[in-house]
Amino acid sequence: MWQQVNSFYLVVKDVANSGSKNYSVTRIFEQVKMGGHLFSGSMDSTMSHNGVWHFGRMGRFLERADKTSRIFDVKYYILLPSVQDIGTSSNEVQWMALLKSASAYEMYRKRQQHRITPNGIVEFLILDPELPRSIQYCLREAERSLHQIISPTQSMRKNPVEKVLGRLCSELDYLTIEEIVRFVSSRNS
Repeated sequence: MWQQVNSFYLVVKDVANSGSKNYSVTRIFEQVKMGGHLFSGSMDSTMSHNGVWHFGRMGRFLERADKTSRIFDVKYYILLPSVQDIGTSSNEVQWMALLKSASAYEMYRKRQQHRITPNGIVEFLILDPELPRSIQYCLREAERSLHQIISPTQSMRKNPVEKVLGRLCSELDYLTIEEIVRFVSSRNS
């Protein structure tokens, strides 16, 4: 595992230092992505699932939730179309790109049998309890790992981190897409 991770690291370092034109940016990103997947898979299948593993897992899910929220923060208003662009192929392509950037395009198409819509994508990437890239899924999994890290002798919800994460997960359990859209609209008014 470490040899493969080191190999990807060396390729990226070599390209960065030499300015080599032999590698396309797309190829480098694909190699980095594959290295991350290999590392995660190796970690999950070779490490004891103890506190250290749960700490790494919790960090992975918190970072994933953060990245998904940042994608929306940066892209949502750029992608909101003008009235005449709603439903056009150009608008749909931009929303597809957003899904692809979160590695969720294929699953969205499999799970959602309707056209690509902004509300459908927002709901999928924030509230879907089964999508490993959705914010709700990531925070729920982070919470599970946090419970494994914190001493079983502590009473539940006494730890400040558990309280914050638990409240956030509970809010997401009952949040609707309409409430999200209202919040986003009021934030930019």
